[in-house]
Amino acid sequence: MSRVLIAGGAGFLGSHLTDALIEKGYEVVVLDNLSSGLRTNLSSVESRIEFFNDDVAKFDYPKRLDVIVNLASRASRMEWETFPVEVALTNSIGNNNLIKLAIRKEALYLYASSSEVYGKAKVIPTPEEYIGKTSTVGSRSPYDEGKRFGETLVKAYERELGLRGIIMRIFNTYGPRMRGGDTYGRVIDRFIMQALEGKAITVYGDGSQTRSFTYVSDTVGAILSLIENGSEGEIYNIGNDEEKKIIEVANLVKSISYSKSSIKYLPLPPDDPSRRSADASKLRKLGWSPKIDLENGIRRTLNYYAETLNIADHFMRKG
Repeated sequence: MSRVLIAGGAGFLGSHLTDALIEKGYEVVVLDNLSSGLRTNLSSVESRIEFFNDDVAKFDYPKRLDVIVNLASRASRMEWETFPVEVALTNSIGNNNLIKLAIRKEALYLYASSSEVYGKAKVIPTPEEYIGKTSTVGSRSPYDEGKRFGETLVKAYERELGLRGIIMRIFNTYGPRMRGGDTYGRVIDRFIMQALEGKAITVYGDGSQTRSFTYVSDTVGAILSLIENGSEGEIYNIGNDEEKKIIEVANLVKSISYSKSSIKYLPLPPDDPSRRSADASKLRKLGWSPKIDLENGIRRTLNYYAETLNIADHFMRKG
């Protein structure tokens, strides 16, 4: 039985990956300092995992490891701006520590990078070969440049010390267990919570900017494909290749939730890309394809938040 360490395994994406690996029969070790993850995300599998509340920059593990998946990083824009030093160091020093652990254990190392490394891409959908451009000094840079340097570390260790590495550039993922709120919220969970609470739905800019949204089970399926069939030394986009405007997403949330919320337009944050869409053809060659379309994914996520917040029955709960 293969043993997998998931750094950030109590977070939104990490906890879903933990569930999927347990279901497939893997032994799972979860490392999370709970800075943005929640221990309750693991409640259904708590008795079947090893859990360590520890610092990714210092963690060591005495037993065999076959795979390390590094998902450790705060991942919302407000977190990058509120905890910039932590975000930058997690993707550099923390990443460096886990890479060295992978080398000692001769484990496959999957590093969760991000579509943010492409910056304001001029090629849409964007393939892995595209060389992006991001600001080194802007408010997004702790995450954007942190992920770029994280990739550099992976490739350096591959060339010099034989790391068995795979880089995953993950595009916008959404679904149940996203924490929401002003600090942790990302676009879809923010829209959903605002709609359910009857607050104005806040759209930055005019809403014409696009993103590539992937439901969490599809992103988890992609990671599983890479663990089992990915090529070492390669980079893979993980994302839906369907491009959606933010204003379309806001209106879809309103429609599905029967919300009477208004839409409030706010200034566009600095360095915000106008378009983003994944060229996932490389991943599709492994047999992966997204199964959940945006409308169905939003319904499922709405249902989760409606139940979690105990919202009135007139909101749709089917998904």
